[in-house]
Amino acid sequence: MRLFREMQQHKLLTLKADILDYNDSIDYIIENKCSLCRFGDGEFNLINGGDVSFQTYNPLLANRLKEILMSCFDSSITSKNIKIAINRVYYNFSDWNNLIFLRFFEDYVFHNEEKLISFCSESYKYLAAEISQLYNLFKDYDFASYFEHIKEIWEKRDIAIICGDRIFNNIEYNIFDCANSVEYIYAPSTDAFDQYEDILKKTKEISKEKLVIIILGPTAKVLAWDLSQFGYQALDFGHIAKDYNSYMKKDPQNIENIQKFFDKD
Repeated sequence: MRLFREMQQHKLLTLKADILDYNDSIDYIIENKCSLCRFGDGEFNLINGGDVSFQTYNPLLANRLKEILMSCFDSSITSKNIKIAINRVYYNFSDWNNLIFLRFFEDYVFHNEEKLISFCSESYKYLAAEISQLYNLFKDYDFASYFEHIKEIWEKRDIAIICGDRIFNNIEYNIFDCANSVEYIYAPSTDAFDQYEDILKKTKEISKEKLVIIILGPTAKVLAWDLSQFGYQALDFGHIAKDYNSYMKKDPQNIENIQKFFDKD
């Protein structure tokens, strides 16, 4: 109650960001076959001049991320063909009692509320960025139904996965096994944006009939946006393979494992 009273005094509670819940976000992608760019604390840090563990600050990347995020304020370039996702837990405090890593979100929201307000539009309908990592976020959830639901996006489809060259090294349970076919295109696991033009050139050779799934940190947002402009359905789905693998292995949901989960591969 003390925490809630303190948060009521902060401006963040006055921002009524319209963010679909996790199931509705998945349904939106299935029904509209849209592309997706997800923004979390790592992307906000890069935009503000910081680093993340697998991508050092790059001014061009920071500018691209900001342009994509701020597109939500321009109705002339928003469409159902590509959606922006932000963390629902930034604004939906009813989920906080279920978070594994509550202290992180407490600190992050308090210290970044002004930036979050300036970057997020009240008139845009966002998807929930957490849809790719619920097992390593919430203590209690119907994870079995969630994973079956999200698999419907690529089930029996031909897909291409663009990912870091070490992402699948330790994956025992592959969430993409239900796809009709899977093509893998590998890129650097760290500082991928430094080779962005080469990565984009390779991915543009993929058939547009295939669903493109990108697991490539902040670079995935830019790549998903650019590929959508070329007529692809491209989903920035970082962490989904590791999250499913953690669930299937029944990894303990504790702080130590969560920190390892978000370490670079």
